[in-house]
Amino acid sequence: MRVLMVHSFHHPRGGDTTYTRDLTRLLADAGDEVIPLAMRHPDNDPSIWARHFPSWVDLRANDDPVARGRAALRMLWSAEAARACRRLVSEARPDIAHIQHVHRHLTPSVLRPLRRAGVPVVWTVHDYELICPSAHLYARGAACERCADGRYRHAVETRCKWGSRGASLAVAAEKRLHRWLGVWAMVDRFLCPSAHLARTLVRFGVPADRVQHLENFLDLTHRPPGDSPGEGWLYAGRLSEEKGVQVAIEAARRLPGVPLYIYGDGPMRNTLERQAADLPWVRFLGHRPRPELAARLAAVRAVVVPSLWPENFPYAVLEAQAAARAVVASDIGGIPEQITHGRDGLLFPPGDAEALARAVRHLLTDPARARQLGAAARTRVESRLQPADHLRRLRRVYAEVAR
Repeated sequence: MRVLMVHSFHHPRGGDTTYTRDLTRLLADAGDEVIPLAMRHPDNDPSIWARHFPSWVDLRANDDPVARGRAALRMLWSAEAARACRRLVSEARPDIAHIQHVHRHLTPSVLRPLRRAGVPVVWTVHDYELICPSAHLYARGAACERCADGRYRHAVETRCKWGSRGASLAVAAEKRLHRWLGVWAMVDRFLCPSAHLARTLVRFGVPADRVQHLENFLDLTHRPPGDSPGEGWLYAGRLSEEKGVQVAIEAARRLPGVPLYIYGDGPMRNTLERQAADLPWVRFLGHRPRPELAARLAAVRAVVVPSLWPENFPYAVLEAQAAARAVVASDIGGIPEQITHGRDGLLFPPGDAEALARAVRHLLTDPARARQLGAAARTRVESRLQPADHLRRLRRVYAEVAR
């Protein structure tokens, strides 16, 4: 089978690119040919198909208002990306297209040449981009579903995109345009890693017969479990408001002397560093090589996922579970589908720093309990998220939409 794998980015960036790269490898190892479609970028992985990639667009870097205006228009519907997709489809002749991420970069314009060529389309949904201008169902410090009516004026009122009225107006216009153009009808199947996300899409109006729950997978071949309960605790991910790192720092204030290792970067880093200025046991380590992060992951007592937005199926949870670490995570979104409280991890109310501190303190004072939860988490991943099982289910979806 020839699979057109569509993602705006052809280099590592986050959970959705992790899944895309892992899936590409899984399909290739099974004998399929995977053809990427992405934007040109200096960090891209090499590909013989790169000559067809459309140009890179950076939506925030250019201070020239004219250039930013052009970028904003391209963000809505990229004719260049549509032409690139048409050329690639004409040459590669894929049997199926699998969309991973296109909003505001490639844009859903790539769907039209796929439909005209009769290529079936499957779309794995990694967040709320299809239905929410902010992509997080989060605004003004709380979960938000005010745009469920499809009018999107609330996005402008709350400035939910980067705190900017202009950016919020642009993404609200994007969502209205895509609804008007019937983007959802151009997709044969939307795959959702969490049942929570699947229910949310349907609640926002995506046809239920096009939505299907399919969990992600994790290859454990090169992910040995940690062999000790470890010391300290860790956060790894983007440093932005909806990720709740500020809640972890407030919990760390209640755990004096216990190291909290914070990996990652983002728009809130300076604010978070000021918040933790009087807490020398909170350490900001930025982006680090994956082997270094993996080593630290195997050496801590617990991993925290303190999200304030309704996460879909965060890789931060999966990677900690694979390392047999006890995970303490917010009871929100799809996270409770990954963790059964008290059996293979601990859940706490989103935003409750005191509850988070209690959970971490419990694991610090009871290493046997931390080890038990971590081992159960590893077993959960081993039993439910095998690559071969995921591939079998995905092939079934491919076959269904290709009929």
